[in-house]
Amino acid sequence: MKRFATVGLVLSMVATMLVGCSECYEKMQKKQDQIQFTCTPDLLTLKGSTVEADLTVTFPEMYFNTEAILKITPVFVYNDGEEIACAPKFLQGERVTGNYTQISRFDGGSYSQHISFPFKKGVVGSLELRIESKCFDDCKETPDFVPFATYAVASGIAAHQTMAHGIGDELEEDGLSDAEALAQGVERTKESAQELVLDENNIIENEEGTYELILTSFERSATTMAEAEIKYTISSSQVRKQQLSQEQITLFKDFIAANQGAERITVGNVYASGYASPDGSEKFNATLSEKRSESGAKAMKKELKGVEGVNFEIASYGEDWDGFVKLVEMSDIQDKDLILNVLRLYTSAIDREAEIKNMAEVFKVLAEEILPELRRTRFAVQATYAGLTDEEILAAAKAGDTNLDNEHMLYAATLTNNLGEKTAIYAMAANTYGDPIAYNNLGVCLVANHEVRAAKVAFEKASELPEAAANVAAISLNTGDDERARRYVENSTSIAAEATRGAIYIFDGEYQEAKEHLAGYNLAIAELCDNNVEGAREAIKGVKGADADYVRAIIAMKEGEVSEATALLKQAVKAKPELKEVAKNDITFYEIINNI
Repeated sequence: MKRFATVGLVLSMVATMLVGCSECYEKMQKKQDQIQFTCTPDLLTLKGSTVEADLTVTFPEMYFNTEAILKITPVFVYNDGEEIACAPKFLQGERVTGNYTQISRFDGGSYSQHISFPFKKGVVGSLELRIESKCFDDCKETPDFVPFATYAVASGIAAHQTMAHGIGDELEEDGLSDAEALAQGVERTKESAQELVLDENNIIENEEGTYELILTSFERSATTMAEAEIKYTISSSQVRKQQLSQEQITLFKDFIAANQGAERITVGNVYASGYASPDGSEKFNATLSEKRSESGAKAMKKELKGVEGVNFEIASYGEDWDGFVKLVEMSDIQDKDLILNVLRLYTSAIDREAEIKNMAEVFKVLAEEILPELRRTRFAVQATYAGLTDEEILAAAKAGDTNLDNEHMLYAATLTNNLGEKTAIYAMAANTYGDPIAYNNLGVCLVANHEVRAAKVAFEKASELPEAAANVAAISLNTGDDERARRYVENSTSIAAEATRGAIYIFDGEYQEAKEHLAGYNLAIAELCDNNVEGAREAIKGVKGADADYVRAIIAMKEGEVSEATALLKQAVKAKPELKEVAKNDITFYEIINNI
């Protein structure tokens, strides 16, 4: 804090002498250079959508006339002549009857005032305190306020907040429907030869914000299965002709025949698994289940005679207690809870069978409805489809083959880093299947090419997906709808959501809170907004690109390294020419912009 005689842009103190009423003001004007003015910060800072500062004005001893009234109005004057006036402050001498802040003639005094005014794009100008005065009581010469003096107390506005990635203005009307805007954005992006660079979390960050690509699981191979079974009478392993139904055999045989030798399909072994119901001797049932698997396999081989390349694998499993439990659970037997409780209490097969048989009525029902279903040989065979190779999938997608299913299209897009190719494939998936994941990922491609209008349409079509909530929030903030951004980011826990949450805090001017959610470039912006140059330097380390060099140039200027700042700014502008216009409206570079 300091007294301002000149500030920043060599702003001069302009004192406009009061005409008339010399009795009240002659002495005050002679000593006006003793008034002290402080503005914190001395380079005004944007906070949210307003510019804010704290003013303190101190009057010396034996200065303030007892009948004087001063009206002090803070006014920001832009270089183009536009003015924004803040609320005035009124001061009065000790003999004035009124409710203004009183200043003692003998002791002097001071007042403080917090000011704010809406931010506009311009930042070059100065904050002036315009003082007007009038006399109390019946001084006929100054019945109304007249100019007393004007003091320049601050120069320009540090609007680093406006450089944060992901904070934008409302989209201008372009006369296009959403469908037209999306189609045009897609066509332009399909022409891009650049690569879409994602980090390890499938996230892209640029000046439009932070967005996340959604990856889906992809099964290159697919497995199908056919099943059949033979039922046996109690204690028997003999295959009865009527138990191997022609319908089952036909279906099983047709499945193998259709897949055997087919392109990309491998037919596995036919598994013949023998089982016994859990009644009778455990040892006897173990042998019985083995005989059933053998007799069943023999019968099935006979039925499949003529089908080439069929191999059998035989196994037996003894008493089928697991099957018993499942059938009881699925049944509507009156005492099934009692039966299941017995099975939980006893682990020994002998004990289980004895306890169940003790419940005569219950066992009768089990013998009629459950146990016959467990005396069987079960047959199963799998056919595995190997699927297309990556090269075949990508070639088909690039050729626009809409016969690919949605999963293949989404996978194909991951096989190329070319932004134009990715865009074309995701657009095909979105148009063919209306898949919200395809629309989300299309939006990421579009925003990478700065097609904000088209990206907004794409993300809106994915808004039902919880995974896409952060992207909807980010595009909303970037297109001026901060309220929608807040709603969508609220319950999202993704890394992209954290970045958008931090950007919202920057938008609100809550820089300390913003820093808790940010890293890299936007963290550096938050640190600059919070006047922490050291923190900004640390945050921008390792961040590449023209925007990062621009931030480094700001840091260098704040540290008085003008030559370094000039070199960094030239480097940034060379890589991204539009930054020169940004720098022209950046108070930080007012002194060097003509050298860029």
